[in-house]
Amino acid sequence: MVKTSAVRNFAAALLLGAVAVVPALADPVALARGDVAAALALYTDDAVIDSESGHCAKAPCVGKPAIQKDLERYVVDKTRRVTLLNTYVTGNVLVTRFEARSATIQQAGVERIILWEIRETRGDQIASTRCCMPERTDAQTMRFLEWDYAHPSKL
Repeated sequence: MVKTSAVRNFAAALLLGAVAVVPALADPVALARGDVAAALALYTDDAVIDSESGHCAKAPCVGKPAIQKDLERYVVDKTRRVTLLNTYVTGNVLVTRFEARSATIQQAGVERIILWEIRETRGDQIASTRCCMPERTDAQTMRFLEWDYAHPSKL
């Protein structure tokens, strides 16, 4: 079973991906500070992020230096907000469904999108993350994807 601290760390790290900042392992206030170093403390040295967007979209980010570059982009986007909708935990795996809002999402003509993320821990740290898988049954998310495919990111 996942330890309570690991679940808290998972939820906190999810917020990085959708809010723009990350908390330290025991300091959720770091979330408001945009503390990338505290965010990196959540990950193992050999952690992998495989994402649908950002620096880890073309090829997974492996290791803290690559992950740091991806996390830094979230600190810059002050418009990004997330609302956790569902969280499922089994063993050392956490699956989260969340709503994301940002200026980029609004440029697509929708208010929000629904995404899924899967995280796996090793001890009290994140070993791998697969994010941000769109909920394709949601009309706003599908409209955003159509817009996003027509306006590819410059990252």
